Amino acid sequence: MKKIKNKFSKIESYSAEFQIRTIENKKEKFMKGKCLYKRPGKIRYDFSEPDGDEIVSDGKTLYIFIKRLGAVGKQDLTLDKKNSSGPIFSANSADGLSRLFRKYHYKFDAIEQPRLVIDKDPTKYFVLELDQREKIGGFEKMKLFVDSESYLIRRAVATDGRGKETTISFSNINFQEDIQDGVFNFHMSGNAKIVNNPLVSEN
Repeated sequence: MKKIKNKFSKIESYSAEFQIRTIENKKEKFMKGKCLYKRPGKIRYDFSEPDGDEIVSDGKTLYIFIKRLGAVGKQDLTLDKKNSSGPIFSANSADGLSRLFRKYHYKFDAIEQPRLVIDKDPTKYFVLELDQREKIGGFEKMKLFVDSESYLIRRAVATDGRGKETTISFSNINFQEDIQDGVFNFHMSGNAKIVNNPLVSEN
């Protein structure tokens, strides 16, 4: 665990390709695109499927743009509400990792660690199971697949209380890309409908 935390504490920025699969009521949905991260807490997810969707944060405010709805969720990240959404999108950062280990009980899923766990993938993984300490909404259970050589989280599987399963996978991770701060500024469309703080509950 110390090696994982040490690895993430040294990451200043990276780019990667991502894929997201959700399963709910036996229906599958796939999303993919490119993501950027820069310390402290800046993220950008540009979706190629569905094309035009965006998730952007400068570390203080998170914007979720859904093109087909013409809507923007604007989330104040300084709020500390109990029913905050799960941190799956920020898992590959030092801040996201610290939050995970604070909010969840964690353990290895089996005695054999690391091991081959994914078909046609020669990489060995440490596999961690996480269980939400307080059942307050968001993702109640998670499973993290940590590359045994790089100690990066390459895949995360999260399940909420209704049984919806979300899997996010990262590939082609690049630590050398020059990422300017300006890409983490969200440019609002004049016609977009804004929904404030959609990810937290007041209760």
